[in-house]
Amino acid sequence: MTATLHSEGDQQTLRFERVYRQPAADVWQTVTDPELMAAWFPARVDCPELVAGAPMTFTFEGDDGPPSTGTVDEVVEPSVFAFTWDGDRIRIELTEEGEEKTQLALTASFEGRDWAVRNAAGWHICLDLLKSTLADEPPKSSVGKRQSQLLKEYETLFRDS
Repeated sequence: MTATLHSEGDQQTLRFERVYRQPAADVWQTVTDPELMAAWFPARVDCPELVAGAPMTFTFEGDDGPPSTGTVDEVVEPSVFAFTWDGDRIRIELTEEGEEKTQLALTASFEGRDWAVRNAAGWHICLDLLKSTLADEPPKSSVGKRQSQLLKEYETLFRDS
């Protein structure tokens, strides 16, 4: 499933909706536990505690620069996890749809239309990796190959929006 893009001035918001075939508790654990996030999130996350106001750091493997920073904005277990990351706002909402099915909505808000295609492709890949992680399966394609495809798709999709 692709993202939708809403623009209001220079503020951009991407929204993804996915359904995973796991209970909400399992999805919640995977989207909030830094050790489990390592399998699907684009950076290593360090967060001392999962409470509003807690500091977060994000480190990319092989990056010699300092980690980027953020803050936990909202935690409503097991349904809402929101945080800032270098000024971007990420919000993950979970809705249980039966015992073995969970809907996830991810919104990413940021400034600058130039980032929309890259961010959409990146979050799309992350949510694909989350699906594989939850199902305990290997990813279906290499990240590099998938990213090239998605960059083209989102460039086309967002061109006219």
